[in-house]
Amino acid sequence: MKNNIVESILRLLKSEFVKFAFVGGISAVIEFSLLILFVEKLSIDYLIGNVVAFALTNIVTYILSKRYVFNAASSVNKAQEAGLFFLCLLGGLLVNQIVLWAFVEFTSLDYRIAKVIAIAITVIWNFFTRKHLVFRNRAVATQQSAATDYSEDTL
Repeated sequence: MKNNIVESILRLLKSEFVKFAFVGGISAVIEFSLLILFVEKLSIDYLIGNVVAFALTNIVTYILSKRYVFNAASSVNKAQEAGLFFLCLLGGLLVNQIVLWAFVEFTSLDYRIAKVIAIAITVIWNFFTRKHLVFRNRAVATQQSAATDYSEDTL
């Protein structure tokens, strides 16, 4: 029984979502800090600062997601993967901007609190789009690529 519990805990800690949440936590701290820096120290509008903070943070997030979360160390088609990541990133930015703007403008919520809410909602978008669109079926794609290489060599 004790071994089952330990195995279950280890399996949970290795799960993609937990890894994604860990990477997301690091990214959220970076993004939130950059936003505050841009708004409070550089006097940049909160929506413009948000776009820049979001973009810079997602460079780090992409690398960590690819290497650590979704175990996608080698992509079969790097251009396709980068394009899909960029499209999902744009969708995440749109979600983030709309949530941030709506809470600040319609509820007069402080932009920092609204940003926390925007990050939480965007995390859900990012996990599902990256898992199911960007980093999906790596093992299958790698096997298909290897099979294609083998069959071409035997011709």
